[in-house]
Amino acid sequence: MEFNVQQLERTNLYQLLVGCVLPRPIAWVSTQDLKGVCNLAPFSFFNVMSVNPPLLGISILKQAPERDKDTLANIRLTGELVVNIVSQPLAAAMNASCGAYPADIDEFELAGVAKMGSVTVKPPGVAEAPVRLECALHQCLTFGHGSGAGNLVLAEVKYIHVADGLWRDGAIDEQALQAVGKLGGNRYSLAEEAFTLERPA
Repeated sequence: MEFNVQQLERTNLYQLLVGCVLPRPIAWVSTQDLKGVCNLAPFSFFNVMSVNPPLLGISILKQAPERDKDTLANIRLTGELVVNIVSQPLAAAMNASCGAYPADIDEFELAGVAKMGSVTVKPPGVAEAPVRLECALHQCLTFGHGSGAGNLVLAEVKYIHVADGLWRDGAIDEQALQAVGKLGGNRYSLAEEAFTLERPA
């Protein structure tokens, strides 16, 4: 099959891209608005962008042309967020939080997860998350206009919480972490069958 991107409808292009780039790690982002209302939502356009400075990249696509998603609006207003890593036991709660809910809905309560106070930022993290990364907004880059346009949030990591038992021999035990990845459509994956390749000298 061959595809000319200029001739594809936006929905088909989205399905093609998310079907090619996988599995994608999930940033379960918690934020807080100026009134203290918490928001919790997952984003699978996510990865590490830099180590010096320590930056995470989260792309938040625009769904409606007239307004930002609550997560993006809160990040722009406050400059703070927490990235919670989704483990398999939290997959259903993460999925429950991904709906297009009104801004005054607290998705922590909706998803049935507890809040854990942060050390360096105001938004709480998900208490049950195996890893929580407290972040400050470094930069937000906007690409395109209207539905499907990307907003790349570059978030500088300020503090990291790792659950007891995950840190072994100077690294996170990936099997114990049970991190969930996003595939195409409604499908998810676990990094279960890993293999090792030595890097060339």
